[in-house]
Amino acid sequence: MRMAFAAFAASCWLAGCGHPGKLEERPCDPSAQITGELAAIEAGERIAATVEESAWTVEQRRSVEVAGALLESRQRRVSEQDVAILDRATTILSSEANWDRADDRQCRPDDSKFSLFCALQRASVETLGGYQHRRVALQEVRFALEEATIGRTYEHRLRDFNNDPATTLADVHAVIAAARVRIAARLAAHQASCR
Repeated sequence: MRMAFAAFAASCWLAGCGHPGKLEERPCDPSAQITGELAAIEAGERIAATVEESAWTVEQRRSVEVAGALLESRQRRVSEQDVAILDRATTILSSEANWDRADDRQCRPDDSKFSLFCALQRASVETLGGYQHRRVALQEVRFALEEATIGRTYEHRLRDFNNDPATTLADVHAVIAAARVRIAARLAAHQASCR
């Protein structure tokens, strides 16, 4: 029952409604919905990280479940900024000389070599003015990475894929490109529906 509610609530977010039961027309500007999705994810993750699960209220449990459903959704709203983040990350990782094969997830403003994680973080900051860890662009890279590495288990997907001795820069580019294709297709479909 709880997962059914979480799926319904997530589909409501994806449909553009403010809360279950209040369906609104889906806007052509995705900014508000993207902001709402990110806020819902952040709220759920904050509860999961700070409140013992046995102490969750019904509202907190729903918030955590909605966050989880949104994170796993492959239908979240996208914008041109998501495409720009991936294009910029590809540019940042343009050559072996720019690629840091030993990711420690410590990204510094003066870095001249970047892991996949740090390139995505830098691209997010340069594109959005700040880092959004759960932005669709980054989630789609995680999904593409999972599909490209079936059978391999990573504790931290972006870091461990980057540091895997079997991973090449071409592999890194391929997961970014796969994510970009999906995001661009969703963006084109959304833009077509707004005409």
